[in-house]
Amino acid sequence: MAQHEKEINERISLLEGEKKVLKAIEAYYEQNLSYSELEEISGVSIREFKRFQEDHDYPYRVGIYNRKSIFDRINSRVQEIEKLILDLRESVLGSLDQILFIPSWRKLIGSDHFNGFYLNQPVQKIFQDSIILLPDIALSGFEETTGEPFFLITGPGIYWVKFELGAGSIVTDYREITGIVLPLDTYEKALDISGSVLDSEKIKMTEYLTSIPFSLILAKRTTQMYLRGVLARNVFLPNKECFDQFLTCCENPNAFPPDEGHKILSGGLSTQIQLYTNELLTEMNLEGYSKLIAGIKNTQPKLNKILGDLQLDSTREGFFKKIHQMKQEYIEIGRKYLLDWVPGFVS
Repeated sequence: MAQHEKEINERISLLEGEKKVLKAIEAYYEQNLSYSELEEISGVSIREFKRFQEDHDYPYRVGIYNRKSIFDRINSRVQEIEKLILDLRESVLGSLDQILFIPSWRKLIGSDHFNGFYLNQPVQKIFQDSIILLPDIALSGFEETTGEPFFLITGPGIYWVKFELGAGSIVTDYREITGIVLPLDTYEKALDISGSVLDSEKIKMTEYLTSIPFSLILAKRTTQMYLRGVLARNVFLPNKECFDQFLTCCENPNAFPPDEGHKILSGGLSTQIQLYTNELLTEMNLEGYSKLIAGIKNTQPKLNKILGDLQLDSTREGFFKKIHQMKQEYIEIGRKYLLDWVPGFVS
């Protein structure tokens, strides 16, 4: 870890430690806990807690008259700490938050059996149908007809597929995407910890989805070394072609053009209605992009019909400015960390 990153990490650790104690103080007052109960619940030692109380003039107990002012003081400092941590992380990572990797799109949405067509030929077998996305905004909404909740994640990404047309005819292809939308039940299935491959507070890795925060670079070196090995074996090395293609897209100044609008890969807005399930939804008919690709049922210019549901129209201008920034930061910052995690990984 570079000296600057080490210093940032130390400052973040101190701030997170202070936040933990402040939350403990809040619980101590709110639940009228004893010191021993507090230590058991919060993990903050009695000695550390008492010292913090004395050093920062927090009373032994709060009464009816000073309760609100004390709680306001705690909450104000917690918010200040969270802002400081965010600023420190951004000074290292820019706007990059995490890499989202979905090993198999069809498996996630329950369409494993569907191979589709490519160049007017039936696809014989799909070896890999993956998604890489740099999440920017995540929000939930409700499908208009059924009222069923869905979950939308936007950001620059690709759908990448490796498949067989005829015997021995192996093909790879991809499509740029600016987000994915799924019924909330499907998204929750992807996050289900009962199917976890790795149980870690730093990264989430289930059968259906891996979420890797770039702040991993600020974790303790011992933690990093273990997680790097897991990520290398399970994510990066088996999917190198896919990650190489995503980097190429980010390096292309013409990728994700605003005038082509959003390109949302949809797993459907509802589990009850199969409309928009396993479709690439665009805002207009895009020559070349609209051709059929293995694993996806259709590419259709139908996104305008659900723009209101997805709340995309009002955020368009800011979104595409942010995409350009995220592409650059992935090239300049994200790539460096991938190389640091797995030397020789990125072409």
